[in-house]
Amino acid sequence: MKFNPYTNVQYNAGIALYPLLTMLFLLALHYYSGALDWPAEGDVRAQRDFNSAIGMSILTGYFWIALRVLHQNVASSLISLLVKTNQLSRFSVHRTRLSNEFKHHLFNAAVIAILLTVIYCVLEELLTVTQELHVFILTAAAVPFWFFTWLFLFQITSNTRYIINNVLPDTNSTKDYLASLMVLIKLGLTNAIFSMGAIALIPIFWFRKDVPSIDIFILALFSGSFALYLFWPVVKLIAKVRSEKARVLTTLDEKINKAISAYRHKNTDTEYESVELLENEKESIATLSTRVMDVRDWSRIFSCLSAIPFSWSLIMLLEWLVASPFS
Repeated sequence: MKFNPYTNVQYNAGIALYPLLTMLFLLALHYYSGALDWPAEGDVRAQRDFNSAIGMSILTGYFWIALRVLHQNVASSLISLLVKTNQLSRFSVHRTRLSNEFKHHLFNAAVIAILLTVIYCVLEELLTVTQELHVFILTAAAVPFWFFTWLFLFQITSNTRYIINNVLPDTNSTKDYLASLMVLIKLGLTNAIFSMGAIALIPIFWFRKDVPSIDIFILALFSGSFALYLFWPVVKLIAKVRSEKARVLTTLDEKINKAISAYRHKNTDTEYESVELLENEKESIATLSTRVMDVRDWSRIFSCLSAIPFSWSLIMLLEWLVASPFS
């Protein structure tokens, strides 16, 4: 596996190569171990293993792709912000810091992945008896699945938080600061929309299985929590940029009133130029658009939300085709 975060910003061709190869390798491994043998009707355990083999393999690849897209977007946004602050030479410094934080997340995700797998083995009593080969491979495949899941969850918010704390304070003007916040909002929105696609893959785990009410409740709760986790930083940034713009405009109005008062008393060119500069700055800030969502973003969100019921419908259609006497 190749982990190379925040580099090759312009290299898009191979961003999904390693994740897709890993996904295909896992599927091939499950196939040859027997986990992908077609389950007999009513064989709950075999059906669960079949679904898990497919679902975990696909989600492992998906989260890895999401991570690489995330790193590419962060690098592009970081360069854009550093150009605004005339600090492009510090890109390597920020990239090194982000990479060090990424290594820390690698370790944490690995520990959690192994711990969750061990807990599952203990609860299912897989350590006390000799298991079939496909069960052993399924258990082993759970490690990369949990690893990439937790690594993605760590990374999705930490990068934006780092840029807010370490890059935005160096902006030269209020207008650049507000524009930089808009760049971060777009970054968070793009990553969140792309990441929500993972929820559309969850129905794979319920293929040819009954879906109890408690599972529906838990799935809805998980989906809502996941969406909140992804979009909450974006919501906070939107509130921040709007409140900051309102605060700046209020401050400028106060400065303009004072400058006008000073001009009336002194009536000098210096005071006149001061008023003119403040008026120009106010106009520049007032005309700065804080519109976050454009047509393209709304279409992405609609596609993402539509993919969830579509995936459930597709699973039900497949179940009907499988159960059909004509199949």
